[in-house]
Amino acid sequence: MKETNIEMITKKVEWSEQNYPKVLLQYEKVPKTLYYRGRLPKSGCPTVAIVGARACSNYGRLYARKWAKELSQAGVQIISGMARGIDTYAQLGALEGGTPTFAVLGCGVDYCYPEENLELYHDIIRSGGGILSEYKEGEKPLAWHFPQRNRIISGLADLVVVIEAKPKSGSLITVEWALEQGKDVMAMPGPIGEPLNEGCNQLIRAGAGIVTCVEDILELLQIQEKPAEERMIKLEPLQKEMYEALGNGTKTVEELVAATGLEFGTVLEALFQLQKCKMVHQVMGQYYERK
Repeated sequence: MKETNIEMITKKVEWSEQNYPKVLLQYEKVPKTLYYRGRLPKSGCPTVAIVGARACSNYGRLYARKWAKELSQAGVQIISGMARGIDTYAQLGALEGGTPTFAVLGCGVDYCYPEENLELYHDIIRSGGGILSEYKEGEKPLAWHFPQRNRIISGLADLVVVIEAKPKSGSLITVEWALEQGKDVMAMPGPIGEPLNEGCNQLIRAGAGIVTCVEDILELLQIQEKPAEERMIKLEPLQKEMYEALGNGTKTVEELVAATGLEFGTVLEALFQLQKCKMVHQVMGQYYERK
């Protein structure tokens, strides 16, 4: 789908007089010219790139959308490639969160690629975000464009989060660029033996940060968490019940089973989810308390 109303910004010698993204100026391997529709990412605003598999699982879609929404609600700009799969769901979540999101394409910004994301393309612009590319008007989405555009995605971000990736995934090219640029990388762990998670598990073995909840990302960005009372609003009913049952003291799993009437396994699952949200921690053995 061809689109118009394209702006252009060029990196010149007198950088201080330009609107070219300042975060990219520190790198040599960045385009001299950027084309965009909408606007460019806001300088100085915390920014996270979320990338991952095109043929992702429902689990991957769920967390890409959930974490992007929660990051967006915390004022974080989300950068991605608007590709099928994880990219798409991350940007849908960012739109729900309210902070503008930005897509970097592997073609001219006068094209929406993939075409089925046309509504998303327009929603990104309407919400105050932007569509960016180093390729001029009329350039088609050629295969070699995408590895190149990944350096812009990582370059614009403070850190890169990978959600589901095969061992030779294009997302790992984004990671390579991120490491060359000195950026932090985080990955969502997955079941051993599942090809869709091997890339992320390899990254974690190599030293990437592990992300199991949005607070892991906010902590790395040094964004202060909201008070427990505000975070309670996002909890599922079962998690809220467990949090309230803990009270202000320390309780065992058996005591929580007795207090709530729930099964042992259900109590453990609720506690696990509360630990992921950093609202509860395990003191020792089977003892738990609020953070």
